[in-house]
Amino acid sequence: MRSLRSRLILGVSIVALVPLALSMFLLSRRIEDTVRDQAAERLSATLATLEAGLSVDGERIAGQLGILARDPALKRLTLLRPAGSRDLVERLAEERFLLGLDYLQVADTSGAVIADAVESAAALGDRAALEVRVLRGRGAHGPAIETLADGSATVLSASAPILYEGRPAALLRGGLALDAALLARLKSASGVELVLADAGGRVLASTLGDSLERDSFAAGEGGDIRMPQVGTRRVKVGDTSYWSRSVLIGPPSGGSGAGADPRTFPRITGLAPTAAADRTIGALQLTSLLLGLLGLAVAIGLGVLWSSQVSRPVERLAAVSQRIARGEWDEPIRMRSVRELQTLVAAFERMRADLGDYRERLVTSERQAAWGQMARMVAHEIKNPLTPIAVSVADLKRSFERDRADFPEILDQAVRTIAAEVDALKRILQEFSDFARLPPPKPAPCRLSELISELATLYGREVAARRLELPSLERDLTFTADQGQMRQALVNLIQNGLEATEPGGRVAVSARAEAGALEIAVSDTGPGLSPERQAGLFVPGLTTKAHGSGLGLTIVQRIVNDHHGSIAAESEPGRGTTFRMRLPLEPGS
Repeated sequence: MRSLRSRLILGVSIVALVPLALSMFLLSRRIEDTVRDQAAERLSATLATLEAGLSVDGERIAGQLGILARDPALKRLTLLRPAGSRDLVERLAEERFLLGLDYLQVADTSGAVIADAVESAAALGDRAALEVRVLRGRGAHGPAIETLADGSATVLSASAPILYEGRPAALLRGGLALDAALLARLKSASGVELVLADAGGRVLASTLGDSLERDSFAAGEGGDIRMPQVGTRRVKVGDTSYWSRSVLIGPPSGGSGAGADPRTFPRITGLAPTAAADRTIGALQLTSLLLGLLGLAVAIGLGVLWSSQVSRPVERLAAVSQRIARGEWDEPIRMRSVRELQTLVAAFERMRADLGDYRERLVTSERQAAWGQMARMVAHEIKNPLTPIAVSVADLKRSFERDRADFPEILDQAVRTIAAEVDALKRILQEFSDFARLPPPKPAPCRLSELISELATLYGREVAARRLELPSLERDLTFTADQGQMRQALVNLIQNGLEATEPGGRVAVSARAEAGALEIAVSDTGPGLSPERQAGLFVPGLTTKAHGSGLGLTIVQRIVNDHHGSIAAESEPGRGTTFRMRLPLEPGS
Protein backbone atom coordinates (compact mmCIF):
# COMPACT_ATOMS: atom_id res chain seq x y z
CA MET A 1 0.00 0.00 0.00
CA ARG A 2 3.03 2.27 -0.21
CA SER A 3 2.81 2.76 -3.98
CA LEU A 4 1.09 5.81 -5.44
CA ARG A 5 -1.07 3.70 -7.74
CA SER A 6 -2.51 1.53 -4.94
CA ARG A 7 -3.18 4.60 -2.83
CA LEU A 8 -5.02 6.30 -5.68
CA ILE A 9 -7.14 3.19 -6.27
CA LEU A 10 -7.86 2.93 -2.54
CA GLY A 11 -8.77 6.62 -2.33
CA VAL A 12 -11.21 6.43 -5.26
CA SER A 13 -12.78 3.28 -3.78
CA ILE A 14 -13.23 4.93 -0.39
CA VAL A 15 -14.78 8.03 -1.96
CA ALA A 16 -17.24 5.80 -3.82
CA LEU A 17 -18.11 3.44 -0.97
CA VAL A 18 -18.21 5.63 2.13
CA PRO A 19 -21.23 7.80 1.08
CA LEU A 20 -23.12 4.72 -0.09
CA ALA A 21 -22.39 2.78 3.11
CA LEU A 22 -23.28 5.77 5.28
CA SER A 23 -26.58 6.39 3.48
CA MET A 24 -27.57 2.71 3.66
CA PHE A 25 -26.64 2.58 7.34
CA LEU A 26 -28.72 5.66 8.13
CA LEU A 27 -31.64 4.32 6.07
CA SER A 28 -31.62 0.96 7.85
CA ARG A 29 -31.44 2.71 11.23
CA ARG A 30 -34.36 4.91 10.22
CA ILE A 31 -36.44 1.89 9.22
CA GLU A 32 -35.58 0.10 12.44
CA ASP A 33 -36.46 3.17 14.53
CA THR A 34 -39.77 3.53 12.72
CA VAL A 35 -40.67 -0.13 13.25
CA ARG A 36 -39.65 0.12 16.90
CA ASP A 37 -41.79 3.23 17.41
CA GLN A 38 -44.78 1.51 15.84
CA ALA A 39 -44.24 -1.56 18.00
CA ALA A 40 -43.92 0.65 21.06
CA GLU A 41 -47.24 2.36 20.35
CA ARG A 42 -48.92 -0.99 19.81
CA LEU A 43 -47.45 -2.48 22.98
CA SER A 44 -48.25 0.62 25.03
CA ALA A 45 -51.88 0.56 23.89
CA THR A 46 -52.24 -3.14 24.71
CA LEU A 47 -50.65 -2.82 28.15
CA ALA A 48 -52.67 0.30 28.94
CA THR A 49 -55.87 -1.57 28.04
CA LEU A 50 -54.80 -4.43 30.30
CA GLU A 51 -54.10 -2.07 33.22
CA ALA A 52 -57.43 -0.32 32.77
CA GLY A 53 -59.28 -3.65 32.60
CA LEU A 54 -57.59 -4.90 35.77
CA SER A 55 -58.53 -1.70 37.59
CA VAL A 56 -62.20 -2.03 36.55
CA ASP A 57 -62.29 -5.73 37.47
CA GLY A 58 -60.72 -4.98 40.85
CA GLU A 59 -63.33 -2.41 41.73
CA ARG A 60 -66.10 -4.73 40.53
CA ILE A 61 -64.86 -7.65 42.64
CA ALA A 62 -64.50 -5.45 45.72
CA GLY A 63 -68.05 -4.18 45.31
CA GLN A 64 -69.49 -7.67 44.79
CA LEU A 65 -67.75 -9.05 47.87
CA GLY A 66 -68.94 -6.11 49.96
CA ILE A 67 -72.59 -6.83 49.04
CA LEU A 68 -72.19 -10.58 49.56
CA ALA A 69 -70.56 -10.09 53.00
CA ARG A 70 -73.70 -8.28 54.18
CA ASP A 71 -76.03 -11.10 53.00
CA PRO A 72 -77.90 -12.46 56.10
CA ALA A 73 -77.95 -16.05 54.84
CA LEU A 74 -74.19 -16.12 54.25
CA LYS A 75 -73.59 -14.41 57.58
CA ARG A 76 -75.76 -17.00 59.37
CA LEU A 77 -73.98 -19.93 57.71
CA THR A 78 -70.60 -18.40 58.57
CA LEU A 79 -71.41 -17.72 62.23
CA LEU A 80 -73.29 -20.97 63.02
CA ARG A 81 -71.26 -23.51 60.96
CA PRO A 82 -72.88 -26.76 62.27
CA ALA A 83 -70.41 -29.61 62.60
CA GLY A 84 -70.17 -31.64 59.41
CA SER A 85 -72.39 -29.22 57.47
CA ARG A 86 -71.33 -28.35 53.88
CA ASP A 87 -73.95 -25.66 53.39
CA LEU A 88 -71.39 -22.82 53.57
CA VAL A 89 -69.10 -24.54 51.02
CA GLU A 90 -72.02 -25.12 48.63
CA ARG A 91 -73.18 -21.52 49.02
CA LEU A 92 -69.66 -20.24 48.28
CA ALA A 93 -69.43 -22.48 45.18
CA GLU A 94 -72.76 -21.13 43.93
CA GLU A 95 -71.79 -17.50 44.54
CA ARG A 96 -68.39 -17.98 42.92
CA PHE A 97 -70.10 -19.23 39.77
CA LEU A 98 -72.67 -16.41 39.78
CA LEU A 99 -70.05 -13.70 40.33
CA GLY A 100 -67.64 -15.16 37.71
CA LEU A 101 -64.74 -15.49 40.16
CA ASP A 102 -61.89 -17.97 40.16
CA TYR A 103 -61.82 -18.40 43.91
CA LEU A 104 -64.09 -17.52 46.87
CA GLN A 105 -63.46 -18.39 50.49
CA VAL A 106 -64.30 -17.44 54.07
CA ALA A 107 -61.45 -17.03 56.58
CA ASP A 108 -61.44 -16.21 60.29
CA THR A 109 -59.98 -12.99 61.65
CA SER A 110 -56.51 -14.61 61.88
CA GLY A 111 -56.56 -15.47 58.16
CA ALA A 112 -57.15 -19.24 58.49
CA VAL A 113 -59.54 -20.58 55.82
CA ILE A 114 -62.93 -21.69 57.22
CA ALA A 115 -64.63 -22.68 53.97
CA ASP A 116 -63.51 -22.61 50.33
CA ALA A 117 -65.61 -22.95 47.16
CA VAL A 118 -62.98 -25.32 45.76
CA GLU A 119 -64.13 -27.92 48.31
CA SER A 120 -67.52 -28.24 46.61
CA ALA A 121 -68.07 -31.43 44.63
CA ALA A 122 -70.64 -29.78 42.37
CA ALA A 123 -69.42 -28.61 38.96
CA LEU A 124 -70.99 -25.31 38.02
CA GLY A 125 -70.27 -24.19 34.45
CA ASP A 126 -66.87 -24.68 32.82
CA ARG A 127 -64.83 -22.36 35.05
CA ALA A 128 -62.86 -24.49 37.52
CA ALA A 129 -62.28 -23.13 41.00
CA LEU A 130 -58.77 -22.00 41.94
CA GLU A 131 -57.37 -23.40 45.14
CA VAL A 132 -55.99 -20.56 47.24
CA ARG A 133 -54.83 -21.77 50.60
CA VAL A 134 -52.45 -19.03 51.67
CA LEU A 135 -52.29 -15.40 50.58
CA ARG A 136 -49.71 -12.89 51.70
CA GLY A 137 -51.12 -11.03 54.66
CA ARG A 138 -52.41 -7.49 54.28
CA GLY A 139 -54.44 -5.27 56.52
CA ALA A 140 -56.97 -3.48 54.25
CA HIS A 141 -59.70 -5.01 52.07
CA GLY A 142 -59.55 -3.10 48.78
CA PRO A 143 -58.57 -4.75 45.46
CA ALA A 144 -54.95 -5.85 45.06
CA ILE A 145 -52.81 -7.96 42.76
CA GLU A 146 -51.08 -10.65 44.77
CA THR A 147 -48.87 -13.65 44.12
CA LEU A 148 -49.76 -16.79 46.06
CA ALA A 149 -47.37 -17.67 48.85
CA ASP A 150 -46.29 -20.82 46.99
CA GLY A 151 -45.69 -18.75 43.83
CA SER A 152 -48.03 -20.89 41.73
CA ALA A 153 -50.28 -18.07 40.47
CA THR A 154 -51.02 -14.36 40.58
CA VAL A 155 -54.54 -13.22 41.40
CA LEU A 156 -56.56 -10.02 41.35
CA SER A 157 -58.11 -10.29 44.81
CA ALA A 158 -60.32 -8.35 47.20
CA SER A 159 -61.86 -9.03 50.60
CA ALA A 160 -64.75 -7.81 52.70
CA PRO A 161 -65.39 -8.25 56.46
CA ILE A 162 -68.39 -10.23 57.72
CA LEU A 163 -69.62 -8.17 60.71
CA TYR A 164 -71.34 -9.35 63.86
CA GLU A 165 -72.57 -6.66 66.23
CA GLY A 166 -70.43 -4.12 64.37
CA ARG A 167 -67.19 -6.06 64.71
CA PRO A 168 -65.50 -8.31 62.09
CA ALA A 169 -66.31 -11.94 62.79
CA ALA A 170 -64.85 -13.39 59.56
CA LEU A 171 -63.42 -12.35 56.22
CA LEU A 172 -64.88 -13.03 52.76
CA ARG A 173 -62.11 -13.25 50.10
CA GLY A 174 -62.34 -13.77 46.35
CA GLY A 175 -60.78 -12.85 43.03
CA LEU A 176 -59.68 -13.68 39.51
CA ALA A 177 -56.58 -15.59 38.43
CA LEU A 178 -54.22 -13.78 36.06
CA ASP A 179 -53.60 -16.87 33.96
CA ALA A 180 -52.94 -17.94 30.38
CA ALA A 181 -56.66 -17.82 29.58
CA LEU A 182 -56.83 -14.12 30.48
CA LEU A 183 -53.66 -13.39 28.48
CA ALA A 184 -55.05 -15.36 25.50
CA ARG A 185 -58.21 -13.20 25.45
CA LEU A 186 -56.08 -10.06 25.40
CA LYS A 187 -53.84 -11.49 22.66
CA SER A 188 -56.86 -12.25 20.45
CA ALA A 189 -57.85 -8.61 20.62
CA SER A 190 -54.38 -7.07 20.12
CA GLY A 191 -52.24 -9.69 18.34
CA VAL A 192 -49.46 -9.12 20.91
CA GLU A 193 -47.83 -11.99 22.80
CA LEU A 194 -48.03 -11.54 26.59
CA VAL A 195 -45.91 -12.92 29.41
CA LEU A 196 -46.77 -12.68 33.12
CA ALA A 197 -43.81 -13.02 35.51
CA ASP A 198 -43.36 -12.52 39.23
CA ALA A 199 -40.95 -10.07 40.81
CA GLY A 200 -38.14 -12.63 40.66
CA GLY A 201 -38.57 -13.19 36.93
CA ARG A 202 -40.27 -16.60 37.15
CA VAL A 203 -42.85 -16.99 34.38
CA LEU A 204 -46.37 -17.53 35.73
CA ALA A 205 -48.35 -17.51 32.49
CA SER A 206 -47.79 -16.68 28.83
CA THR A 207 -49.28 -16.94 25.37
CA LEU A 208 -46.08 -18.40 23.95
CA GLY A 209 -46.83 -21.97 24.98
CA ASP A 210 -43.91 -24.40 25.01
CA SER A 211 -41.45 -21.93 23.42
CA LEU A 212 -40.97 -20.24 26.80
CA GLU A 213 -39.43 -21.93 29.80
CA ARG A 214 -41.40 -21.77 33.01
CA ASP A 215 -38.53 -20.74 35.26
CA SER A 216 -36.71 -18.05 33.30
CA PHE A 217 -37.00 -15.65 30.43
CA ALA A 218 -33.54 -15.00 28.91
CA ALA A 219 -33.42 -11.95 26.69
CA GLY A 220 -30.90 -11.04 24.06
CA GLU A 221 -29.63 -7.73 22.70
CA GLY A 222 -31.94 -5.55 24.77
CA GLY A 223 -31.52 -6.96 28.26
CA ASP A 224 -33.41 -9.31 30.58
CA ILE A 225 -37.17 -9.37 30.96
CA ARG A 226 -36.61 -9.91 34.68
CA MET A 227 -35.25 -6.39 34.98
CA PRO A 228 -37.46 -3.30 34.80
CA GLN A 229 -37.31 -1.97 31.24
CA VAL A 230 -37.37 1.64 30.12
CA GLY A 231 -38.76 2.05 26.62
CA THR A 232 -38.91 -0.65 24.00
CA ARG A 233 -36.16 -3.28 23.75
CA ARG A 234 -35.33 -6.10 21.40
CA VAL A 235 -35.34 -9.53 23.06
CA LYS A 236 -35.03 -13.08 21.79
CA VAL A 237 -37.20 -15.98 22.91
CA GLY A 238 -36.00 -19.26 21.48
CA ASP A 239 -35.24 -18.57 17.82
CA THR A 240 -37.73 -15.69 17.51
CA SER A 241 -36.92 -12.03 18.01
CA TYR A 242 -39.45 -9.61 19.52
CA TRP A 243 -39.88 -5.97 20.48
CA SER A 244 -40.70 -6.00 24.19
CA ARG A 245 -42.16 -3.57 26.69
CA SER A 246 -42.95 -4.28 30.37
CA VAL A 247 -45.26 -2.75 32.94
CA LEU A 248 -45.47 -3.44 36.65
CA ILE A 249 -48.87 -4.66 37.81
CA GLY A 250 -49.36 -2.70 41.00
CA PRO A 251 -52.51 -2.33 43.06
CA PRO A 252 -55.51 -0.95 41.16
CA SER A 253 -56.35 2.67 41.82
CA GLY A 254 -57.39 3.07 45.42
CA GLY A 255 -56.38 -0.52 46.27
CA SER A 256 -54.91 -1.77 49.48
CA GLY A 257 -51.43 -2.23 48.06
CA ALA A 258 -50.79 1.46 47.47
CA GLY A 259 -47.40 2.47 48.84
CA ALA A 260 -45.88 -1.02 48.52
CA ASP A 261 -42.40 -1.51 47.09
CA PRO A 262 -42.76 -1.61 43.27
CA ARG A 263 -39.87 -4.09 43.10
CA THR A 264 -42.17 -6.74 44.61
CA PHE A 265 -44.88 -6.29 41.96
CA PRO A 266 -45.34 -8.83 39.16
CA ARG A 267 -44.98 -7.55 35.64
CA ILE A 268 -46.59 -8.17 32.30
CA THR A 269 -44.45 -7.99 29.17
CA GLY A 270 -45.83 -7.44 25.70
CA LEU A 271 -43.94 -8.97 22.76
CA ALA A 272 -44.34 -7.87 19.15
CA PRO A 273 -42.50 -9.99 16.53
CA THR A 274 -39.69 -8.28 14.61
CA ALA A 275 -39.73 -10.70 11.68
CA ALA A 276 -41.22 -8.22 9.21
CA ALA A 277 -38.73 -5.50 10.14
CA ASP A 278 -35.85 -7.98 10.03
CA ARG A 279 -36.85 -9.11 6.53
CA THR A 280 -37.04 -5.49 5.36
CA ILE A 281 -33.67 -4.62 6.86
CA GLY A 282 -32.12 -7.82 5.49
CA ALA A 283 -33.36 -7.01 1.99
CA LEU A 284 -31.99 -3.48 2.37
CA GLN A 285 -28.61 -4.81 3.52
CA LEU A 286 -28.45 -7.24 0.59
CA THR A 287 -29.26 -4.42 -1.82
CA SER A 288 -26.59 -2.29 -0.14
CA LEU A 289 -24.04 -5.08 -0.53
CA LEU A 290 -24.81 -5.52 -4.22
CA LEU A 291 -24.67 -1.77 -4.83
CA GLY A 292 -21.42 -1.61 -2.84
CA LEU A 293 -19.82 -4.37 -4.93
CA LEU A 294 -20.93 -2.65 -8.13
CA GLY A 295 -19.61 0.69 -6.88
CA LEU A 296 -16.35 -0.94 -5.81
CA ALA A 297 -15.86 -2.50 -9.26
CA VAL A 298 -16.51 0.83 -10.99
CA ALA A 299 -14.25 2.66 -8.51
CA ILE A 300 -11.40 0.17 -9.02
CA GLY A 301 -11.70 0.49 -12.81
CA LEU A 302 -11.62 4.28 -12.67
CA GLY A 303 -8.85 4.19 -10.08
CA VAL A 304 -6.67 1.98 -12.29
CA LEU A 305 -7.27 4.27 -15.26
CA TRP A 306 -6.57 7.52 -13.41
CA SER A 307 -3.67 6.15 -11.37
CA SER A 308 -1.91 4.92 -14.50
CA GLN A 309 -2.07 8.44 -15.94
CA VAL A 310 -0.40 9.79 -12.81
CA SER A 311 1.81 6.99 -11.53
CA ARG A 312 3.55 6.02 -14.78
CA PRO A 313 5.17 9.44 -15.27
CA VAL A 314 6.10 9.45 -11.58
CA GLU A 315 7.69 5.99 -11.91
CA ARG A 316 9.67 7.19 -14.95
CA LEU A 317 10.80 10.24 -12.99
CA ALA A 318 11.89 7.94 -10.15
CA ALA A 319 13.94 5.86 -12.61
CA VAL A 320 15.52 9.05 -13.98
CA SER A 321 16.37 10.21 -10.43
CA GLN A 322 18.04 6.85 -9.77
CA ARG A 323 20.17 7.25 -12.90
CA ILE A 324 21.12 10.75 -11.77
CA ALA A 325 22.02 9.39 -8.33
CA ARG A 326 24.38 6.92 -10.04
CA GLY A 327 26.02 9.82 -11.85
CA GLU A 328 24.41 9.21 -15.27
CA TRP A 329 23.60 12.81 -16.10
CA ASP A 330 24.31 12.96 -19.80
CA GLU A 331 20.96 11.68 -21.11
CA PRO A 332 18.29 14.44 -21.33
CA ILE A 333 14.87 13.85 -19.76
CA ARG A 334 12.05 13.62 -22.35
CA MET A 335 8.53 12.91 -21.07
CA ARG A 336 4.97 14.09 -21.79
CA SER A 337 2.26 14.03 -19.12
CA VAL A 338 -0.32 16.25 -17.41
CA ARG A 339 0.59 19.89 -16.96
CA GLU A 340 1.58 19.64 -13.27
CA LEU A 341 3.88 16.67 -13.89
CA GLN A 342 5.27 18.33 -16.99
CA THR A 343 6.38 21.21 -14.78
CA LEU A 344 8.13 18.70 -12.52
CA VAL A 345 9.83 17.11 -15.56
CA ALA A 346 11.14 20.52 -16.64
CA ALA A 347 12.49 21.15 -13.12
CA PHE A 348 14.25 17.76 -13.18
CA GLU A 349 15.81 18.58 -16.53
CA ARG A 350 17.16 21.89 -15.20
CA MET A 351 18.49 20.10 -12.14
CA ARG A 352 20.19 17.48 -14.31
CA ALA A 353 21.88 20.18 -16.37
CA ASP A 354 23.12 22.01 -13.27
CA LEU A 355 24.27 19.00 -11.27
CA GLY A 356 27.43 18.51 -13.31
CA ASP A 357 28.65 22.02 -12.56
CA TYR A 358 27.60 21.76 -8.92
CA ARG A 359 29.44 18.48 -8.52
CA GLU A 360 32.71 19.84 -9.86
CA ARG A 361 32.45 22.93 -7.68
CA LEU A 362 31.60 20.83 -4.62
CA VAL A 363 34.51 18.43 -5.16
CA THR A 364 36.90 21.34 -5.57
CA SER A 365 35.64 23.17 -2.48
CA GLU A 366 35.66 20.00 -0.37
CA ARG A 367 39.19 19.23 -1.47
CA GLN A 368 40.32 22.73 -0.63
CA ALA A 369 38.55 22.63 2.76
CA ALA A 370 40.08 19.25 3.60
CA TRP A 371 43.59 20.35 2.74
CA GLY A 372 43.06 23.61 4.61
CA GLN A 373 41.94 21.76 7.75
CA MET A 374 44.80 19.31 7.35
CA ALA A 375 47.29 22.19 7.02
CA ARG A 376 45.94 23.84 10.19
CA MET A 377 46.15 20.58 12.11
CA VAL A 378 49.71 19.93 10.90
CA ALA A 379 50.77 23.48 11.77
CA HIS A 380 49.17 23.18 15.22
CA GLU A 381 50.70 19.82 16.01
CA ILE A 382 54.18 20.82 14.74
CA LYS A 383 54.08 24.01 16.80
CA ASN A 384 53.92 22.00 20.06
CA PRO A 385 57.33 20.23 19.59
CA LEU A 386 58.99 23.35 18.13
CA THR A 387 58.44 25.34 21.31
CA PRO A 388 60.59 23.14 23.60
CA ILE A 389 63.20 22.85 20.80
CA ALA A 390 63.45 26.61 20.55
CA VAL A 391 63.64 26.97 24.36
CA SER A 392 66.40 24.33 24.57
CA VAL A 393 68.45 26.00 21.81
CA ALA A 394 68.11 29.44 23.46
CA ASP A 395 69.10 28.04 26.86
CA LEU A 396 72.05 26.26 25.28
CA LYS A 397 73.19 29.52 23.58
CA ARG A 398 73.01 31.53 26.86
CA SER A 399 74.92 28.86 28.74
CA PHE A 400 77.67 28.78 26.12
CA GLU A 401 78.00 32.58 26.04
CA ARG A 402 78.26 32.75 29.84
CA ASP A 403 80.75 29.89 29.86
CA ARG A 404 78.82 28.08 32.58
CA ALA A 405 80.61 25.28 34.36
CA ASP A 406 77.62 22.93 34.01
CA PHE A 407 77.45 23.48 30.24
CA PRO A 408 78.01 19.74 29.49
CA GLU A 409 74.96 18.80 31.61
CA ILE A 410 72.86 21.54 29.95
CA LEU A 411 74.02 20.35 26.54
CA ASP A 412 73.08 16.76 27.37
CA GLN A 413 69.61 17.82 28.60
CA ALA A 414 69.06 19.98 25.51
CA VAL A 415 70.07 17.12 23.22
CA ARG A 416 67.63 14.73 24.93
CA THR A 417 64.81 17.29 24.75
CA ILE A 418 65.44 18.08 21.09
CA ALA A 419 65.70 14.36 20.22
CA ALA A 420 62.39 13.61 22.01
CA GLU A 421 60.58 16.45 20.26
CA VAL A 422 62.03 15.46 16.88
CA ASP A 423 60.69 11.94 17.48
CA ALA A 424 57.30 13.49 18.23
CA LEU A 425 57.47 15.43 14.96
CA LYS A 426 58.34 12.24 13.10
CA ARG A 427 55.43 10.42 14.74
CA ILE A 428 53.01 13.20 13.85
CA LEU A 429 54.18 13.29 10.25
CA GLN A 430 53.96 9.48 10.07
CA GLU A 431 50.35 9.50 11.36
CA PHE A 432 49.34 12.12 8.82
CA SER A 433 51.11 10.16 6.13
CA ASP A 434 49.32 6.95 7.20
CA PHE A 435 45.97 8.71 7.24
CA ALA A 436 46.46 10.26 3.80
CA ARG A 437 47.89 7.16 2.15
CA LEU A 438 46.17 4.31 3.98
CA PRO A 439 45.82 1.67 1.23
CA PRO A 440 42.63 -0.34 0.76
CA PRO A 441 42.66 -3.63 2.68
CA LYS A 442 43.79 -6.83 1.03
CA PRO A 443 41.48 -9.46 2.54
CA ALA A 444 42.96 -12.90 3.15
CA PRO A 445 42.36 -15.71 5.65
CA CYS A 446 43.61 -14.42 8.98
CA ARG A 447 44.10 -16.60 12.05
CA LEU A 448 43.33 -14.94 15.36
CA SER A 449 46.09 -16.89 17.12
CA GLU A 450 48.74 -15.45 14.78
CA LEU A 451 47.44 -11.92 15.37
CA ILE A 452 47.60 -12.42 19.16
CA SER A 453 51.16 -13.86 18.86
CA GLU A 454 52.31 -10.75 16.97
CA LEU A 455 50.86 -8.53 19.72
CA ALA A 456 52.61 -10.66 22.38
CA THR A 457 55.92 -10.16 20.56
CA LEU A 458 55.44 -6.39 20.18
CA TYR A 459 54.36 -5.90 23.81
CA GLY A 460 56.45 -8.62 25.51
CA ARG A 461 57.67 -6.21 28.23
CA GLU A 462 54.12 -5.05 29.08
CA VAL A 463 52.83 -8.64 29.11
CA ALA A 464 55.66 -9.67 31.44
CA ALA A 465 54.93 -6.71 33.73
CA ARG A 466 51.23 -7.71 33.70
CA ARG A 467 50.23 -4.31 32.34
CA LEU A 468 48.80 -6.05 29.24
CA GLU A 469 46.66 -9.18 29.29
CA LEU A 470 46.16 -11.06 26.02
CA PRO A 471 43.46 -13.74 25.57
CA SER A 472 44.23 -17.46 25.78
CA LEU A 473 42.17 -19.00 22.99
CA GLU A 474 40.29 -22.25 23.63
CA ARG A 475 39.86 -22.68 19.87
CA ASP A 476 41.44 -20.80 17.01
CA LEU A 477 39.29 -18.61 14.79
CA THR A 478 39.87 -17.77 11.16
CA PHE A 479 38.34 -14.68 9.60
CA THR A 480 38.88 -12.73 6.40
CA ALA A 481 40.85 -9.49 6.87
CA ASP A 482 44.05 -7.61 6.09
CA GLN A 483 46.23 -8.90 8.94
CA GLY A 484 48.64 -5.93 8.80
CA GLN A 485 45.84 -3.35 9.06
CA MET A 486 44.14 -5.29 11.87
CA ARG A 487 47.43 -5.40 13.75
CA GLN A 488 47.80 -1.62 13.26
CA ALA A 489 44.27 -1.03 14.59
CA LEU A 490 44.88 -3.17 17.70
CA VAL A 491 48.29 -1.55 18.31
CA ASN A 492 46.64 1.91 18.28
CA LEU A 493 43.95 0.79 20.74
CA ILE A 494 46.43 -0.96 23.06
CA GLN A 495 48.83 1.98 22.98
CA ASN A 496 46.04 4.41 23.81
CA GLY A 497 45.00 2.19 26.72
CA LEU A 498 48.54 1.90 28.10
CA GLU A 499 49.05 5.65 27.90
CA ALA A 500 45.68 6.30 29.58
CA THR A 501 46.34 4.05 32.61
CA GLU A 502 48.27 5.12 35.67
CA PRO A 503 51.25 3.07 36.95
CA GLY A 504 49.79 -0.20 38.20
CA GLY A 505 46.91 0.00 35.71
CA ARG A 506 46.10 -2.75 33.26
CA VAL A 507 44.91 -3.22 29.66
CA ALA A 508 43.03 -6.41 28.71
CA VAL A 509 42.31 -7.81 25.25
CA SER A 510 39.51 -10.36 24.76
CA ALA A 511 37.96 -12.07 21.74
CA ARG A 512 34.85 -14.16 21.09
CA ALA A 513 32.72 -15.33 18.15
CA GLU A 514 29.00 -14.57 18.26
CA ALA A 515 26.22 -14.58 15.63
CA GLY A 516 28.59 -14.92 12.66
CA ALA A 517 30.89 -12.10 13.83
CA LEU A 518 34.19 -11.81 15.68
CA GLU A 519 34.21 -9.35 18.58
CA ILE A 520 37.60 -8.10 19.84
CA ALA A 521 37.48 -5.88 22.95
CA VAL A 522 40.30 -3.73 24.36
CA SER A 523 39.63 -2.54 27.93
CA ASP A 524 41.71 -0.33 30.21
CA THR A 525 41.49 0.69 33.86
CA GLY A 526 42.12 4.34 33.10
CA PRO A 527 40.15 7.36 34.31
CA GLY A 528 37.38 6.88 31.75
CA LEU A 529 35.74 9.53 29.58
CA SER A 530 32.93 12.01 30.05
CA PRO A 531 29.93 11.75 27.68
CA GLU A 532 31.15 14.85 25.81
CA ARG A 533 34.63 13.40 25.16
CA GLN A 534 33.16 10.01 24.33
CA ALA A 535 30.93 11.58 21.65
CA GLY A 536 34.01 13.04 19.85
CA LEU A 537 36.36 10.04 20.08
CA PHE A 538 36.47 9.38 16.34
CA VAL A 539 36.61 13.03 15.22
CA PRO A 540 39.91 13.78 13.40
CA GLY A 541 42.25 16.02 15.40
CA LEU A 542 40.53 15.44 18.76
CA THR A 543 42.94 14.04 21.38
CA THR A 544 43.20 13.94 25.16
CA LYS A 545 47.00 13.49 25.17
CA ALA A 546 49.59 16.26 25.50
CA HIS A 547 51.25 15.13 22.26
CA GLY A 548 49.43 13.55 19.34
CA SER A 549 47.62 14.34 16.12
CA GLY A 550 44.25 12.95 17.16
CA LEU A 551 44.19 10.62 14.11
CA GLY A 552 44.83 7.30 15.86
CA LEU A 553 41.18 6.40 16.54
CA THR A 554 40.14 7.86 13.18
CA ILE A 555 42.58 5.45 11.46
CA VAL A 556 41.19 2.55 13.56
CA GLN A 557 37.62 3.44 12.58
CA ARG A 558 38.58 3.66 8.90
CA ILE A 559 40.26 0.23 9.02
CA VAL A 560 37.22 -1.35 10.72
CA ASN A 561 34.81 0.27 8.25
CA ASP A 562 36.89 -0.93 5.29
CA HIS A 563 36.48 -4.45 6.72
CA HIS A 564 32.67 -4.02 6.84
CA GLY A 565 32.74 -4.01 10.62
CA SER A 566 31.84 -1.62 13.42
CA ILE A 567 33.55 -0.12 16.45
CA ALA A 568 32.03 1.37 19.57
CA ALA A 569 33.35 2.74 22.86
CA GLU A 570 31.92 2.17 26.36
CA SER A 571 33.22 4.41 29.12
CA GLU A 572 32.27 6.06 32.40
CA PRO A 573 34.34 8.52 34.43
CA GLY A 574 36.44 6.58 36.95
CA ARG A 575 35.60 3.14 35.44
CA GLY A 576 37.91 2.89 32.43
CA THR A 577 37.15 2.56 28.73
CA THR A 578 36.35 -0.43 26.50
CA PHE A 579 36.56 -0.43 22.67
CA ARG A 580 34.64 -3.21 20.93
CA MET A 581 35.38 -4.12 17.30
CA ARG A 582 32.90 -6.42 15.50
CA LEU A 583 34.14 -7.98 12.25
CA PRO A 584 32.30 -10.44 9.99
CA LEU A 585 33.74 -13.94 9.96
CA GLU A 586 32.83 -14.33 6.30
CA PRO A 587 33.92 -11.80 3.63
CA GLY A 588 31.25 -9.26 2.68
CA SER A 589 28.79 -10.46 5.35
